[in-house]
Amino acid sequence: MEKRRESFDARWKKYHAEEWSDALVAAMKLGGVDNLFFVSGSEIAFFQEGIAKARHRGWPAPRLITVTHESVALNAAIGCTMASGQPAATAVHVDVGTFNYGGAIHTAWRGSYPVLIMAGTGPRAISGSMTGARNSPVQWVQEPRDQGEIMRQYTKLDHRLEHQDNPGLLVSRLLQVAMSEPKGPVYLTIPRETAMLRMPGFTHFPTRDELGIARPASPDPSDARRIAEWLIKANNPGIYTAKSGRNPESVPDLVRLAELLAVPVMDTDRTASLNFPTTHALYGTGPVPKDADALLIIESPVPYITPEQSPRADAKIAWIDIDPVQSRYKTMEYHADLWLPVSAGSAARAIYEAATAMLTKSDMSRISERRALLENRKKALIAAEEERALKAGKRRPLHPRWVAYQISKLMDPDTILLDDALSNSAYVNAYHRREKPGTYFESGGSSGGWGSGAALGAKFARPDRDVILTTGDGYFMFGTPLPALWCASHYKAAFLTIVFVNRSYSTGTRGLRRTYPEGVAVELGNYEGGIFDPPPDFAKLAEAANGYGETVREAGEVSPALRRGLEQVRKGNPAIIAAYLPTLVEEMEMKE
Repeated sequence: MEKRRESFDARWKKYHAEEWSDALVAAMKLGGVDNLFFVSGSEIAFFQEGIAKARHRGWPAPRLITVTHESVALNAAIGCTMASGQPAATAVHVDVGTFNYGGAIHTAWRGSYPVLIMAGTGPRAISGSMTGARNSPVQWVQEPRDQGEIMRQYTKLDHRLEHQDNPGLLVSRLLQVAMSEPKGPVYLTIPRETAMLRMPGFTHFPTRDELGIARPASPDPSDARRIAEWLIKANNPGIYTAKSGRNPESVPDLVRLAELLAVPVMDTDRTASLNFPTTHALYGTGPVPKDADALLIIESPVPYITPEQSPRADAKIAWIDIDPVQSRYKTMEYHADLWLPVSAGSAARAIYEAATAMLTKSDMSRISERRALLENRKKALIAAEEERALKAGKRRPLHPRWVAYQISKLMDPDTILLDDALSNSAYVNAYHRREKPGTYFESGGSSGGWGSGAALGAKFARPDRDVILTTGDGYFMFGTPLPALWCASHYKAAFLTIVFVNRSYSTGTRGLRRTYPEGVAVELGNYEGGIFDPPPDFAKLAEAANGYGETVREAGEVSPALRRGLEQVRKGNPAIIAAYLPTLVEEMEMKE
C-alpha cells in the first residue's frame, strides 16, 4: 500500500495542481475519458480554464469539444463510449442544462452506457465571501432543492462535490462505478466555489484503474454443464440476444459456441449492438421462442412477449446476464430454469468447454444434420431478401427497402452503422450485413433523437472509420440535428446521415390503427397528429451547417446520391441524403 501511495504522489507532482478543477480534468483523462462534450454555462468556466492550462503545461486532460445543445452532447458521449469501449464525459449548465439533456438521459440508463454526466450548480456563497461566489442575478434562480434528484432514477450513482472531498478521487470513483458491470451513467454536480478552491500543497488520488474495475463472474462449472446438456439434447434449440455485443470480445465466443452445437442465434427486440455476424449461416435461422425446446437467453430484457410468444412448458430456459433478473425494471414476468449473473463471453466459453467434453458421435451426427439444414435455410433467406430488394427497386414511389439495400452496397467491413430508423429498421437490419464487432449499434432505449449526437461521438472515437446514421425523419428532428452537424463540420468529424422521409410517426399511424382498428379516425382516414406533411427540407439543413445535402425520390437516384454523400464525408463535410418515401398511411393502403 505504501508503495502505491508513493506512486500516486510521484505522479501528482508531475502536474502540481493549483485548483480543484485541475484535479477533476486530470482524473478524467487518467480514467480513460478522452473527450469532454462541453456546453457553455455561466458557472462551468473552470473546465475551460483547467483544460487550457493542462494542454499548455503538458498535464493530462481530455479534449474539450464545443457542442451547442445538451442532448446532442450526451448522445455524443454515448456514441463515443459505444464505439471506443471507454467512458466519455459531458458538462453542462446547472439544472436547466441537465433538463436539456432530455431523452438522452433515458438512453444512457437503458443502454447501460458508462458516461460521466456533469453539471455545474448555481453558486450560493455570499458575494465577495470567496472565489467563485455569486456575482450575477441569474444565480439566485439556479439552485433547486436537490439537483441530483433530477438524475437519480437514471444513474448508478450521483454526487455533489463538497469542500471536504478529494476531487480526483471522486472522479475516479465515479468512473470505476460506471465501468463496472452492470455498466451505466453517473452524475456529478460541481459548485463553482468548490471547483475554484486552491489546492493545499498537493493531493494524491488513485486513478480509475488503480481503484480497479470489477470483473464479471464466470458460471459455476455444474451450471455450464447443465446448459450444455440442454442444448446438445434439444431438437430445436435457440440462442436469443439483444445486447451481448456491447462488449465486442463476447462475439467470437458466441460464434464458437453456436458453431460447435449448430445452435441458431436470433436478435430480439431492443437490439443495441452487433451480437453475431449477420451473414453467418446460424444468424436469424432459428425458431421463435415459443417453438424452441431449449433457450439460451443472453442480455435480452424482452426476448418475447408473454403469454402469446412464451416458450412451451417443457422447454429448458437458461438466462444469462450480469443482472439476469433485470433489477432496473420494476415489472418482469419471465421465468427460467437457471438465472446466471455472469457475462456473455464467460458464459459462452464455459458452455463451449463443457459441451466439448460431453459430445458423443450420435450427438455430433444430429448436430451435423441441423447445421446443413440451417445453412440451406440461410441461403434461402438471403435469396428471398435479394429478390424482394430487386422488386422494390422497380416500384414508384420509392420503396424504403430499396434504400436500405443500396446502403448495404455503400459500406465497407469497417464502416460503423448507427440505426435509428424505427419504422424502417427492419429493412436496414435485413441488408446491413455487418460482420465485425463494434460496427452496428442501436440506442438500447426508446427515446427518439439519439442518432445525430451518437454518430458524432462515434466519429470522434473512431476518426479513421466511415460512420453512417440511418434515421427516420421524426427521430431525426427529435435529436436537434443542427448542433451535431455544426460540430461535425467544425471538427471535421463528419458522418453520413440517411433520412427516411415518410412524414409520419409510426405511433400515430400504424399504432392508431392497431389501437382503434374500427375507430372513427381510421374510418375517416384522419391521421392528424401522426402525419407532418409537407416535411422540412432536410438536405438544406446540412447546407446550413456547411455540409452537403441531397433529396432523392426515384430508385435510380439513390445509389449515386449515397456515394456523393460519402465522398463529401470523407472530405470532412457532414452530409444528409433524404429519401422521400410514401407516408406510413400510404404504405398501409398500398399493401391492402
